[in-house]
Amino acid sequence: MSEQILFYLQISFWVLLILFVHCYVLFPITLPFVSEIFKRKETENKADCDTPKVSILISAYNEEAVIERKIQNLLELDYPKDKLEILIGDDGSTDKTVEIVERYKDQGITLVKAPQNAGKAAMLNRLEKKASGEILLFCDANTMLFPNVVRKLTDPFKDKKIGCACGHLILTDKSGTELGRGESAYWDLESEIKKFEGMMDLLIGGNGALYAIRKELYTDLPTKKSVMDDFFVTTKILQKGYYCTFISSAIGAEQTSKETIGEYRRKVRIGRANFNYLLSYLPLLNPFRPLRCYLFFSHKILRWFSPHIFILLFLVNIPLAWYFSLYRISLGILFGFLLVGVFKIIPGAYYFLSMNMAMLKGFFLSFGKEKSGGWTREARTDE
Repeated sequence: MSEQILFYLQISFWVLLILFVHCYVLFPITLPFVSEIFKRKETENKADCDTPKVSILISAYNEEAVIERKIQNLLELDYPKDKLEILIGDDGSTDKTVEIVERYKDQGITLVKAPQNAGKAAMLNRLEKKASGEILLFCDANTMLFPNVVRKLTDPFKDKKIGCACGHLILTDKSGTELGRGESAYWDLESEIKKFEGMMDLLIGGNGALYAIRKELYTDLPTKKSVMDDFFVTTKILQKGYYCTFISSAIGAEQTSKETIGEYRRKVRIGRANFNYLLSYLPLLNPFRPLRCYLFFSHKILRWFSPHIFILLFLVNIPLAWYFSLYRISLGILFGFLLVGVFKIIPGAYYFLSMNMAMLKGFFLSFGKEKSGGWTREARTDE
């Protein structure tokens, strides 16, 4: 092999390695310092302190196991009843979800039924049009909220430039599976990243379990292919020039998937949905908004493409190992990581490999045809 080819292979190896390390090590470690330097100061351009009307939107499908507990949880929220609207959309459930919701119609719970099963995105579009609140608060049927959540999430909107406020989801695991424990630990790290991005009011992607936006900033969700509604909606708010923040004291809690395969399937769907609309998110890489560009690239783009980077790193390393001892060592490390992950010797490595495999599968699925609408529900450990 010529020296020139070896030179380019080495350059490629180190670029790929730096990108991979930056995504999972350098970015999380340096983010607290970045957020302190670029922390957004409180604006003087604040709205009146009147209590805004809030519409809580919940899209449900076959949620009989949790929907009554959810409704009772909503009825206990510490927020003026005349300023709170609760809309639960049923998207063609085949269980007792509708029957349970209808029991509470005299207690301020409004049921919105779809004529046919069309998927979560279509239902959220329907609910948004029915909502009369100035603030839309989105949450999942299985997410249980602390009583002060609505007050906590509406307070940031006194700042007229805040378009979205995301709450803090606590994800717990009772399944005892490697992927369940890994997802719980991963979410703890993700919440820390969101906290520091929130200090800059540049949160890259909300959390569908608990987030609020200004109604006028809602963008209709696409329904031809699956979409991550929280990421799509909050991304469009950033693109419109508004800020997205994170409120760590606005807390909701939910459980991981009941079975290992359920957590894997969920990650595949998330990966596919993200890649489905990747082109619509690329304006966030605008170099004239360098901080937002850096956060989106480091937090999302590199993570979504980390399986591609890892595979390329492995492939580039193989020919280099024939010529240089340093790269024989690096190849051994890569092989070792694969082995401890595949054979579950280190649970964290197994979780990391599984989730990246799911992301890669989602990437390839995004190129194929997809049946619009419909749901794929995973059993949870609290059922």
